[in-house]
This record gives sequence, C-alpha cells and structure tokens, in this order.
Amino acid sequence: MPGYWHKDATEKAGVRAGYVEVYYRTSQRLFVLKFPEHVDRIFQLQLPANPMNAKYRTWSDWKKPDFVAKAGEQPSRPSGGSDYQIRYKLDYQDR
Repeated sequence: MPGYWHKDATEKAGVRAGYVEVYYRTSQRLFVLKFPEHVDRIFQLQLPANPMNAKYRTWSDWKKPDFVAKAGEQPSRPSGGSDYQIRYKLDYQDR
C-alpha cells in the first residue's frame, strides 16, 4: 500500500511525518522507505495480527531498519550505523 507524507512542516529539522494504511489480520508487516539513490530501508513493524489494543495507539520506540535493499540485489542486514529511523502508532476508528 502506498504511503503519503504530510505536507505541513515539522517542528524538528530532519523529521518527516506521514501515514500508510496497514492490513488488519496479518502479523507480517513490512514498511519500506524508498529512496532515489536506490538504497531502500526495510522495517519490520512489531504488531500482532490484531493490533486493536490501546497500547498500539501510542508512539513506538525509534526503530532502525531491519534490512537494506540496493538496486538489483537481495535485501541484507544493514552494516554499521543507520541514517534513518522510524517510529509509528496506529490510528483507527472504534466500531
């Protein structure tokens, strides 16, 4: 599913905010940051298959990528420090 960046500026330089929809009944969720220089960062989201618990509505800890993917190569574990991190929370409507 595609994601979308918020257009308004953030308070901190170097921090971007956006959103992406997630599938509901799966525990295997990957978030991929794609970059023009063709080195993508892949994050495994630590969410259960049913993430309706209120604790997932608060921000996660900052997370470094689990994999990097260079153009034409298989994803691999990152070596060295990471220049990108994410944190996430779920926003859903109560039924």
